[in-house]
Amino acid sequence: MEETIKKLETLGFTIYESKVFTVLMSGHNMTAAEIAEKANIPRTSVYDILKQFAEKGFCNEIQTSTKLRYEMIDPDVIEGKIEEELVVSHDKKLKQLKSSFSTLKNLYKATEPDENKVDVELIKGFNKFRALKFIDLLKNSDKEMLLMNRLEGHVSQEVDEEVLKFYKRGGRIRSIYEATTNFKMEKDNKWVSVTSKDELIKLCVSFEKQGEKIRLAQKVPQNVAIFDENIVFLSLMDLTIPKVNRTDVIIRNKNFAQYMIELFEVYWKAGYTVEEFKNLKSK
Repeated sequence: MEETIKKLETLGFTIYESKVFTVLMSGHNMTAAEIAEKANIPRTSVYDILKQFAEKGFCNEIQTSTKLRYEMIDPDVIEGKIEEELVVSHDKKLKQLKSSFSTLKNLYKATEPDENKVDVELIKGFNKFRALKFIDLLKNSDKEMLLMNRLEGHVSQEVDEEVLKFYKRGGRIRSIYEATTNFKMEKDNKWVSVTSKDELIKLCVSFEKQGEKIRLAQKVPQNVAIFDENIVFLSLMDLTIPKVNRTDVIIRNKNFAQYMIELFEVYWKAGYTVEEFKNLKSK
Protein backbone atom coordinates (compact mmCIF):
# COMPACT_ATOMS: atom_id res chain seq x y z
CA MET A 1 0.00 0.00 0.00
CA GLU A 2 2.84 2.40 0.80
CA GLU A 3 4.32 1.97 -2.69
CA THR A 4 0.94 2.71 -4.29
CA ILE A 5 0.53 5.83 -2.16
CA LYS A 6 3.98 7.09 -3.22
CA LYS A 7 3.10 6.55 -6.90
CA LEU A 8 -0.15 8.49 -6.47
CA GLU A 9 1.75 11.32 -4.78
CA THR A 10 3.98 11.64 -7.86
CA LEU A 11 0.77 12.26 -9.84
CA GLY A 12 -0.15 15.19 -7.61
CA PHE A 13 -2.30 13.51 -4.98
CA THR A 14 -1.81 14.51 -1.32
CA ILE A 15 -1.01 11.74 1.15
CA TYR A 16 -4.61 11.76 2.50
CA GLU A 17 -6.04 11.72 -1.04
CA SER A 18 -3.73 8.83 -1.92
CA LYS A 19 -4.90 6.83 1.10
CA VAL A 20 -8.60 7.42 0.36
CA PHE A 21 -8.05 6.61 -3.32
CA THR A 22 -6.33 3.31 -2.44
CA VAL A 23 -9.02 2.27 0.06
CA LEU A 24 -11.78 3.07 -2.44
CA MET A 25 -10.00 1.18 -5.20
CA SER A 26 -9.59 -1.98 -3.13
CA GLY A 27 -13.07 -1.94 -1.50
CA HIS A 28 -16.72 -1.97 -2.55
CA ASN A 29 -19.28 0.69 -1.69
CA MET A 30 -18.36 2.12 1.68
CA THR A 31 -19.38 4.91 4.04
CA ALA A 32 -17.10 7.85 4.82
CA ALA A 33 -16.59 6.47 8.33
CA GLU A 34 -15.50 3.07 6.99
CA ILE A 35 -13.11 4.72 4.54
CA ALA A 36 -11.63 6.94 7.27
CA GLU A 37 -11.06 3.92 9.49
CA LYS A 38 -9.37 1.85 6.79
CA ALA A 39 -7.27 4.81 5.60
CA ASN A 40 -6.42 5.74 9.19
CA ILE A 41 -7.09 9.44 8.69
CA PRO A 42 -9.54 11.91 10.34
CA ARG A 43 -13.16 11.54 9.20
CA THR A 44 -13.47 15.32 8.65
CA SER A 45 -10.71 15.16 6.03
CA VAL A 46 -12.36 12.22 4.28
CA TYR A 47 -15.63 14.12 3.60
CA ASP A 48 -13.87 16.86 1.60
CA ILE A 49 -11.80 14.35 -0.35
CA LEU A 50 -14.82 12.18 -1.23
CA LYS A 51 -16.74 15.24 -2.41
CA GLN A 52 -13.80 16.21 -4.60
CA PHE A 53 -13.44 12.67 -6.01
CA ALA A 54 -17.17 12.53 -6.78
CA GLU A 55 -17.01 15.88 -8.64
CA LYS A 56 -14.03 14.63 -10.69
CA GLY A 57 -15.90 11.45 -11.56
CA PHE A 58 -13.52 9.11 -9.72
CA CYS A 59 -16.25 7.55 -7.58
CA ASN A 60 -20.03 7.26 -7.41
CA GLU A 61 -21.91 8.79 -4.52
CA ILE A 62 -24.72 6.37 -3.63
CA GLN A 63 -27.67 7.67 -1.60
CA THR A 64 -29.16 5.01 0.69
CA SER A 65 -32.02 5.32 3.18
CA THR A 66 -29.58 6.00 6.01
CA LYS A 67 -26.13 7.03 4.76
CA LEU A 68 -24.13 8.12 1.72
CA ARG A 69 -21.94 5.35 0.37
CA TYR A 70 -19.07 5.63 -2.09
CA GLU A 71 -17.84 3.26 -4.79
CA MET A 72 -14.92 3.60 -7.22
CA ILE A 73 -15.70 3.58 -10.93
CA ASP A 74 -13.80 1.58 -13.58
CA PRO A 75 -10.00 2.14 -13.17
CA ASP A 76 -9.51 2.57 -16.96
CA VAL A 77 -11.97 5.46 -16.95
CA ILE A 78 -10.19 7.08 -13.99
CA GLU A 79 -6.82 6.67 -15.71
CA GLY A 80 -8.18 8.46 -18.78
CA LYS A 81 -9.55 11.30 -16.66
CA ILE A 82 -6.22 11.76 -14.83
CA GLU A 83 -4.28 11.62 -18.10
CA GLU A 84 -6.51 14.31 -19.62
CA GLU A 85 -6.11 16.46 -16.50
CA LEU A 86 -2.30 16.14 -16.65
CA VAL A 87 -2.22 17.06 -20.34
CA VAL A 88 -4.39 20.14 -19.78
CA SER A 89 -2.26 21.18 -16.81
CA HIS A 90 0.97 20.68 -18.79
CA ASP A 91 -0.32 22.69 -21.76
CA LYS A 92 -1.44 25.48 -19.45
CA LYS A 93 1.95 25.66 -17.72
CA LEU A 94 3.75 25.57 -21.07
CA LYS A 95 1.69 28.51 -22.33
CA GLN A 96 2.42 30.39 -19.11
CA LEU A 97 6.14 29.66 -19.55
CA LYS A 98 6.21 30.98 -23.11
CA SER A 99 4.12 34.02 -22.17
CA SER A 100 6.35 34.82 -19.19
CA PHE A 101 9.63 34.46 -21.08
CA SER A 102 8.30 36.44 -24.01
CA THR A 103 8.28 39.38 -21.57
CA LEU A 104 11.39 38.39 -19.62
CA LYS A 105 13.58 38.13 -22.73
CA ASN A 106 13.04 41.83 -23.36
CA LEU A 107 14.47 42.51 -19.91
CA TYR A 108 17.65 40.49 -20.50
CA LYS A 109 20.59 42.84 -19.83
CA ALA A 110 18.36 45.80 -20.71
CA THR A 111 19.84 47.90 -17.91
CA GLU A 112 23.45 46.82 -18.24
CA PRO A 113 25.66 49.73 -17.06
CA ASP A 114 28.17 51.13 -19.53
CA GLU A 115 31.13 50.08 -17.35
CA ASN A 116 30.06 46.44 -17.74
CA LYS A 117 29.98 46.52 -21.53
CA VAL A 118 33.01 44.96 -23.18
CA ASP A 119 34.17 44.86 -26.78
CA VAL A 120 36.18 41.64 -26.35
CA GLU A 121 34.91 38.42 -24.80
CA LEU A 122 37.03 35.30 -24.20
CA ILE A 123 35.70 31.76 -24.01
CA LYS A 124 38.49 29.53 -22.75
CA GLY A 125 38.75 25.78 -22.36
CA PHE A 126 35.81 23.42 -22.30
CA ASN A 127 32.58 25.39 -22.40
CA LYS A 128 29.28 23.73 -23.27
CA PHE A 129 27.77 27.15 -24.05
CA ARG A 130 30.29 27.86 -26.81
CA ALA A 131 27.90 26.77 -29.56
CA LEU A 132 25.07 28.72 -27.90
CA LYS A 133 27.19 31.90 -28.08
CA PHE A 134 27.53 31.40 -31.83
CA ILE A 135 23.79 30.79 -32.24
CA ASP A 136 23.00 33.82 -30.11
CA LEU A 137 25.09 36.02 -32.40
CA LEU A 138 23.22 34.58 -35.39
CA LYS A 139 19.85 35.22 -33.70
CA ASN A 140 20.73 38.90 -33.40
CA SER A 141 21.92 39.23 -37.01
CA ASP A 142 19.78 40.22 -39.98
CA LYS A 143 22.03 40.92 -42.97
CA GLU A 144 24.97 38.62 -43.59
CA MET A 145 27.22 36.06 -41.97
CA LEU A 146 30.66 35.43 -43.44
CA LEU A 147 32.23 32.16 -42.37
CA MET A 148 35.72 30.70 -42.74
CA ASN A 149 35.75 27.19 -41.39
CA ARG A 150 38.02 24.20 -41.31
CA LEU A 151 35.51 21.37 -41.09
CA GLU A 152 36.55 19.47 -38.01
CA GLY A 153 34.59 17.12 -35.79
CA HIS A 154 30.87 16.55 -36.37
CA VAL A 155 28.99 18.25 -39.21
CA SER A 156 25.27 17.66 -39.72
CA GLN A 157 23.48 18.11 -43.03
CA GLU A 158 20.40 19.26 -41.11
CA VAL A 159 20.27 23.06 -41.25
CA ASP A 160 19.94 24.54 -37.81
CA GLU A 161 16.57 26.11 -37.02
CA GLU A 162 18.21 29.46 -36.36
CA VAL A 163 19.90 29.40 -39.76
CA LEU A 164 16.51 28.90 -41.41
CA LYS A 165 15.12 31.83 -39.43
CA PHE A 166 18.13 33.90 -40.51
CA TYR A 167 17.35 33.13 -44.17
CA LYS A 168 13.69 34.05 -43.63
CA ARG A 169 14.80 37.43 -42.25
CA GLY A 170 16.57 38.03 -45.55
CA GLY A 171 20.01 37.09 -44.26
CA ARG A 172 22.81 35.82 -46.52
CA ILE A 173 25.57 33.35 -45.73
CA ARG A 174 28.88 33.11 -47.56
CA SER A 175 31.26 30.40 -46.41
CA ILE A 176 34.81 29.35 -47.18
CA TYR A 177 35.49 25.73 -46.22
CA GLU A 178 38.81 23.95 -46.20
CA ALA A 179 38.89 21.07 -48.67
CA THR A 180 39.39 18.41 -46.02
CA THR A 181 37.88 15.02 -45.24
CA ASN A 182 38.79 15.02 -41.55
CA PHE A 183 35.26 15.20 -40.15
CA LYS A 184 32.04 13.24 -39.62
CA MET A 185 28.62 13.85 -41.11
CA GLU A 186 25.15 12.57 -40.30
CA LYS A 187 23.84 9.93 -42.68
CA ASP A 188 20.81 7.67 -42.10
CA ASN A 189 20.66 8.89 -38.48
CA LYS A 190 24.25 7.76 -37.88
CA TRP A 191 27.57 9.59 -37.69
CA VAL A 192 29.93 8.37 -40.41
CA SER A 193 33.49 9.47 -41.24
CA VAL A 194 33.92 11.44 -44.44
CA THR A 195 36.77 9.83 -46.33
CA SER A 196 36.31 11.11 -49.88
CA LYS A 197 36.00 14.46 -51.63
CA ASP A 198 32.77 13.24 -53.25
CA GLU A 199 31.15 13.25 -49.83
CA LEU A 200 32.54 16.73 -49.14
CA ILE A 201 31.03 17.95 -52.42
CA LYS A 202 27.64 16.42 -51.57
CA LEU A 203 27.70 18.16 -48.21
CA CYS A 204 28.48 21.53 -49.81
CA VAL A 205 25.76 21.03 -52.42
CA SER A 206 23.23 20.38 -49.64
CA PHE A 207 24.30 23.64 -47.96
CA GLU A 208 23.98 25.54 -51.25
CA LYS A 209 20.44 24.24 -51.76
CA GLN A 210 19.51 26.00 -48.51
CA GLY A 211 20.82 29.30 -49.88
CA GLU A 212 24.43 29.32 -48.71
CA LYS A 213 27.16 30.51 -51.11
CA ILE A 214 30.35 28.46 -50.83
CA ARG A 215 34.00 28.56 -51.82
CA LEU A 216 36.53 25.82 -51.11
CA ALA A 217 40.14 26.54 -50.20
CA GLN A 218 43.14 24.27 -49.93
CA LYS A 219 43.87 25.83 -46.53
CA VAL A 220 41.82 27.78 -44.01
CA PRO A 221 44.24 29.22 -41.44
CA GLN A 222 41.63 30.35 -38.95
CA ASN A 223 37.98 29.67 -38.08
CA VAL A 224 36.16 33.01 -38.31
CA ALA A 225 32.56 34.20 -38.43
CA ILE A 226 31.62 37.84 -39.12
CA PHE A 227 28.10 38.96 -38.27
CA ASP A 228 26.43 41.97 -39.94
CA GLU A 229 29.82 43.67 -40.51
CA ASN A 230 30.02 44.41 -36.77
CA ILE A 231 30.96 41.36 -34.71
CA VAL A 232 33.77 38.84 -35.25
CA PHE A 233 33.77 35.38 -33.70
CA LEU A 234 37.27 33.84 -33.76
CA SER A 235 37.79 30.21 -32.82
CA LEU A 236 41.56 30.11 -32.39
CA MET A 237 42.91 27.04 -34.11
CA ASP A 238 45.99 25.12 -33.05
CA LEU A 239 45.88 21.42 -33.89
CA THR A 240 48.56 20.74 -31.27
CA ILE A 241 46.09 21.82 -28.57
CA PRO A 242 43.05 19.63 -27.74
CA LYS A 243 39.76 21.24 -28.74
CA VAL A 244 38.60 21.41 -25.12
CA ASN A 245 41.61 23.59 -24.26
CA ARG A 246 41.33 26.10 -27.11
CA THR A 247 40.13 29.70 -26.91
CA ASP A 248 37.35 31.56 -28.71
CA VAL A 249 37.26 35.34 -28.98
CA ILE A 250 34.24 37.55 -29.66
CA ILE A 251 35.19 41.05 -30.82
CA ARG A 252 32.50 43.73 -31.08
CA ASN A 253 34.31 46.37 -33.11
CA LYS A 254 33.17 47.61 -36.51
CA ASN A 255 36.67 48.64 -37.65
CA PHE A 256 38.11 45.23 -36.79
CA ALA A 257 35.14 43.56 -38.48
CA GLN A 258 35.83 45.57 -41.64
CA TYR A 259 39.47 44.50 -41.56
CA MET A 260 38.42 40.83 -41.29
CA ILE A 261 35.92 41.28 -44.14
CA GLU A 262 38.73 42.50 -46.40
CA LEU A 263 40.79 39.45 -45.44
CA PHE A 264 37.77 37.20 -46.05
CA GLU A 265 37.34 38.64 -49.57
CA VAL A 266 40.96 37.77 -50.41
CA TYR A 267 40.36 34.12 -49.54
CA TRP A 268 36.94 34.18 -51.23
CA LYS A 269 38.41 35.33 -54.55
CA ALA A 270 41.19 32.74 -54.34
CA GLY A 271 38.83 29.88 -53.50
CA TYR A 272 37.11 27.41 -55.82
CA THR A 273 33.37 27.26 -56.36
CA VAL A 274 31.91 23.82 -55.67
CA GLU A 275 31.57 23.23 -59.42
CA GLU A 276 35.19 24.32 -60.05
CA PHE A 277 36.39 22.07 -57.23
CA LYS A 278 34.40 19.17 -58.71
CA ASN A 279 36.02 19.66 -62.14
CA LEU A 280 39.45 20.12 -60.55
CA LYS A 281 39.03 16.79 -58.81
CA SER A 282 38.12 14.95 -62.01
CA LYS A 283 41.23 16.10 -63.90
